[in-house]
This record gives sequence, C-alpha cells and structure tokens, in this order.
Amino acid sequence: MMSPARLPLVRSLVAVTVFGVATALPAQSQRPVERVQYARVIAQDYAFDAPSTVTSGIVTFHLVNQGLDVHQLSIIELGVGHTLKDFFDAMRTKGQPPAWTVEVGMTPTIQPHGEAFITARLAAGRYILSCLIPAKDGRSHVEKGMSSLLIVSDKAKASTVSADRKSTSKP
Repeated sequence: MMSPARLPLVRSLVAVTVFGVATALPAQSQRPVERVQYARVIAQDYAFDAPSTVTSGIVTFHLVNQGLDVHQLSIIELGVGHTLKDFFDAMRTKGQPPAWTVEVGMTPTIQPHGEAFITARLAAGRYILSCLIPAKDGRSHVEKGMSSLLIVSDKAKASTVSADRKSTSKP
C-alpha cells in the first residue's frame, strides 16, 4: 500500500504520462553527437607502435610505456608543403621542431610501465607522433627513430567514400 504522502506525486506522474507533457518540454537541439576516437600508442625504446590513420575530429591518444626509458608523446602537425625529411633535417640541425610545424599537444613524461592520455581535435592533414625527450647521449628520442606518421583523413570525404561503397555493394 502506498503512503498518503506519495499519492499526489503518483497522480502527477500519471497525469504527465497520460497527457503527454513531453511535448510541453523545451526541444533539445538536434546536434549530432561526435564520436571520440581512441588511439593506443605503445612506446618502446626507441619506437612507437601507433595507428597510421584516423578520421578528423576528436581523438584520445593512450600512451603506454613498455620501454626501459622515460617517454612522452608529442603530436606535431606538419606544415603544408613540408615532408618528413624536412622535419628530421630541422630536428638534426636545431634540436627542436621547426617553426613551420604546429605542436598540437603532448603528454607528460612517463616512467617505464606508465601510461598517459591526451585528447585533441585534429583537422585533416599529416601529423608526426614523436618523443622529444633527450637521451643520455644528447640526441632526442625522435632522432633515434621514435616517431610515427599519422594521416588524418577528412571526415566528410571518409563518410562519402563509405556511402559510395554501400551503394555499389551487392546484396
């Protein structure tokens, strides 16, 4: 048996259900929900195991250090018209990313068996995932090969290609 104090609440809920009060509530904006992509990056001494492509939008990078040295993950956008060779030549000459790159973000330095996360909104383009920490011999980890090229494809083009594939596929 329901207590008399709760009876008005039940009547209100029944009235709301029966009379469809949902139409009286303000309409929610119908923005599409953006899916966050997940990219796991394994750091070893001195290499990354990382995805080579993602779609433009929000990406969460999960850095896992399986090496014996400390590591970090820097996300650097290559400038238009520049190559990986240009990037590495500049790194060897100046010891830092060239001015024509854009640093999107970086994780903190993590110890062996540690992990870190970074989330960024990436536009279509080419990015370098790299570890910029200097090694004991003075060379940066990226100079020792700790980098990976990431191609970010345009979301609109990717969904168009997907729709084209569906329309041309046979049942």
